[in-house]
Amino acid sequence: MKKNIWLVSPSFYIIVAVMFVMAAISLFFDTNLFLVDVLIASITAGVVAIRLKNFRIYLSNLFVNIYSSLEINGKKTLDKIPLPCITVGEFDDIIGYNYLFKNEVNLGNECIGERIGQFLCGHNIQEILIKKSLDVEINKKKYTAYASRLDSGIILYFVENTKYKEISSEYYLSKSVVALAFFDNREELKHDTTDEKDAQLAVMVENTLQDWALTTTGIFKKLNDGKYIIVFEERHLRKFIEDKFKILDSIHKIKANEYRCATVSIGIGRGAENIYEAEKMAKSALDMALGRGGDQVVIKKGHSYQFFGGTSKGIEKRSKVRTRIVASTLKEQILSSDCVLIMGHKSSDLDCIGAAVGIWNVASNAIKSPVYIVVNKETCLAKGTILSIEETISNNMFISPERAKSMVTEKTLLVVVDTHAIDFLESKELYEMCNRVVVIDHHRMTVKHINNAVIFYHEPFASSTSEMVTELIQYMGDKNLKKFESECLLAGIMLDTKNFVLKTGVRTFEAAAYLKRKGADPIGVKKMFANPIGMYKIKYELISKAEIIKNCAIAYVEKIDDDERIACAQAADELLDVKGIKASFVLFPFGKGISISARSMGEVNVQLIMEAMGGGGHQNMAGAQVEDISFESAIERLKSIINNID
Repeated sequence: MKKNIWLVSPSFYIIVAVMFVMAAISLFFDTNLFLVDVLIASITAGVVAIRLKNFRIYLSNLFVNIYSSLEINGKKTLDKIPLPCITVGEFDDIIGYNYLFKNEVNLGNECIGERIGQFLCGHNIQEILIKKSLDVEINKKKYTAYASRLDSGIILYFVENTKYKEISSEYYLSKSVVALAFFDNREELKHDTTDEKDAQLAVMVENTLQDWALTTTGIFKKLNDGKYIIVFEERHLRKFIEDKFKILDSIHKIKANEYRCATVSIGIGRGAENIYEAEKMAKSALDMALGRGGDQVVIKKGHSYQFFGGTSKGIEKRSKVRTRIVASTLKEQILSSDCVLIMGHKSSDLDCIGAAVGIWNVASNAIKSPVYIVVNKETCLAKGTILSIEETISNNMFISPERAKSMVTEKTLLVVVDTHAIDFLESKELYEMCNRVVVIDHHRMTVKHINNAVIFYHEPFASSTSEMVTELIQYMGDKNLKKFESECLLAGIMLDTKNFVLKTGVRTFEAAAYLKRKGADPIGVKKMFANPIGMYKIKYELISKAEIIKNCAIAYVEKIDDDERIACAQAADELLDVKGIKASFVLFPFGKGISISARSMGEVNVQLIMEAMGGGGHQNMAGAQVEDISFESAIERLKSIINNID
């Protein structure tokens, strides 16, 4: 430790020499410049020399302190410790080590005075002290580092466990993963093809899935017509995740005609204790994939889900068999109830209110018991429609969530419309109080959904919940459907389809035609969408201030009255009319947080973006409510998500 400082710092001589040479050169140009350069070089050399000397003294003192704190009688005590170890000073620099660390960990290299971070894989000592241990990799060997705090420093021990960690890694990589694949639009493609073509499509889909399975070391088995099971190792799943399941694109290349291609849904269970549990998880994941419109991969691990794909439009199912079954079952549930409560989502819109009015009609005509629609009028986006309904149909139809809670009994039936997500319910407490729940919704499946419903009527291909309810009414008794009730249902369909532009199918127009026969007047429906002049001003102010990023328009307003929030949703709709805009997002205040209305023409899946913001919805229409965040932070977060879209 008492070596001359100049002998241990040859680089110091080199730097000083270069500085004086440069000063000497300046003598040929200007004497004053030469004097200034010599002065600067001398001062710099002096400062560096003092710093080096102080650093040497510091190291020497630390060695003395650390050794004394260990209560050792010689500098070789560290070598007596049977594990690689080092001592670290207060500035995270290495001040000592034993021969095991030098020879086995650091491959014979010196490291006195170097930073400890290079041996901790980017972590710091405080993390080890807090966690008690830390896994690191040094020179292709794996260690677990342990730390102890001393009076004047910290001592680190390194336990090599390369072999055991490799065994552990191999164990996890070789765990069985179960995948269930389903040819989800087989029935729909049948209607557009011959029997021979249909058989060819089925064979091509099966062969493509089998070829995909053969890229693994797993097994492939056909369960029944259109459903397959694949069992492979975790290591292969990680590769599939990296390439974002290109199998979906391979299936898309199988075409029934110029406009229709095959699609599959795949549910995967991973991280299970055994194959039986993995298969159960795969079934749940497949149900989730189908509930979100199909043509996607869903991975379930524990209670969490990962989603891949899901960018194609859902294919309308032409059969109404399920609708008839649901209508019959729902009527039985209503008849066995002493009270029926109908509830939608927070900030109910025309689709939610229209569907609720439709269910209210059939329920109130089926039983003499009370039937109510539960809604918070102050936050409802269809307040004007509610006032018209109370004047036209009944002034005793709508009640608050607080009043509804006092009515709940063992035989109360709660019908949830236009949402299936627990967090979006008008009153989560009311839902938890009811033993029997029916769900009718068209939004794509979310993770935190109602899972205890006696009837879960969920059709993600439907244009709106009002369309679904209109079909149910036809099988439950429609003799008493009044003109204004028909207009409410038609308004709901028109809202969610943007006047029959987005997500419309044959059944959408059939439902609209049925409502027209029941007296729905398009002029009366149009009046439900009428707004005061103040809303138009807000709407077009939002449009004029919109920011464009990756063909997505983002606009926001920081102050707005509750009655004017609907203008924000309308602004999101109208921003899609701007050339080049593929999706729009409008942010506005809601309660203690910020609400977001998202819209698209189909090229951008706004549901996935809103899910990343904590919300959900449909591919073309979604939303989210974010609390405890500023507008600037919310917009930056939204931009980050949009920029990461493939």
